[in-house]
Amino acid sequence: LSRVPFLGFLLWLKPHGLDRLFDLIAPPAARQYNKFVHDSVTSRIALHREQEKNPEESRRQDMFYFLAEARDPKTGTLVYDENDLRAESNLLLIAGSDTTAISLSGIFFYLTSDPIRLNKLVKEIRTTFQSLDDIVYGQKLRSCTYLRACIDGGGRRTPSGPCELPREVLAGGIQMKGGFYPAGTIVGTAPWTNNHNAEVYGDPYVFCPERWIVDEAAGVTQESVVQARAAFHPFLSGPGNCVGQNLAIAEIQITIARTLYQLDVRRAPGSTLGGGSPKLGWGKADPNQLQLVDAYVSLRQGPEVQFRRRRIEA
Repeated sequence: LSRVPFLGFLLWLKPHGLDRLFDLIAPPAARQYNKFVHDSVTSRIALHREQEKNPEESRRQDMFYFLAEARDPKTGTLVYDENDLRAESNLLLIAGSDTTAISLSGIFFYLTSDPIRLNKLVKEIRTTFQSLDDIVYGQKLRSCTYLRACIDGGGRRTPSGPCELPREVLAGGIQMKGGFYPAGTIVGTAPWTNNHNAEVYGDPYVFCPERWIVDEAAGVTQESVVQARAAFHPFLSGPGNCVGQNLAIAEIQITIARTLYQLDVRRAPGSTLGGGSPKLGWGKADPNQLQLVDAYVSLRQGPEVQFRRRRIEA
């Protein structure tokens, strides 16, 4: 509060007319979204109250349930009131939506550019799971090492946030890469640059899931994998990292596994949507590189892909 003198006053204004003002001047799409969130949470609160007298195992135990039931360990009182629950629910609905979609776009762009690796991933998924219902978050899904390697490979080439996120140097300053930065200095590193560091990845513009899996015979050593992971921070690192990173990875794993278990996928014939082109100029000429635009999160187009239900042999 001391850094933002009017923050306390603004927080007081929110329920006293400011929220209503924002709603009036918001674009129609934003108002529609706000109404959707409000109505959804209202319905979920009603269901929670309706089930309060039911045995715990018969109640709907989703994320909202655990938020609504969270209690202070010292006092036993509920942690969140209704306004808090609405705010947390809004965050859960939007958190990771764009970033997860960006990651999935990149993964499918590079997989559909590489039929050999796509088929390798499809084989792993279809031999690991016996049915679609078998694909749930757990040890079996986590055992799909090539799936995780494809996710990391696509994420490295397609960072959800390509630019540097600012961090303020704390009291005492910090020594970094031979230079001293005093307290108050704003610093940051760009994920796009880190992810394409040739000193770390050797061939940084190649989609190569195998670089994440130790295979001495193929020349992928434990040291090289450790080095690759040390430079790869898709969810940032330290106290400011993404609190939902495990949920995001689980979402991506389940989405890809369930999709490729039941569907065949290919790039739409003749489609170049999303890729580079010599017409786009310097740095954008590679058709096998998904083009990203930095707008805090990555903006992109494509890929344009086609799906069909897999053919199961008798």
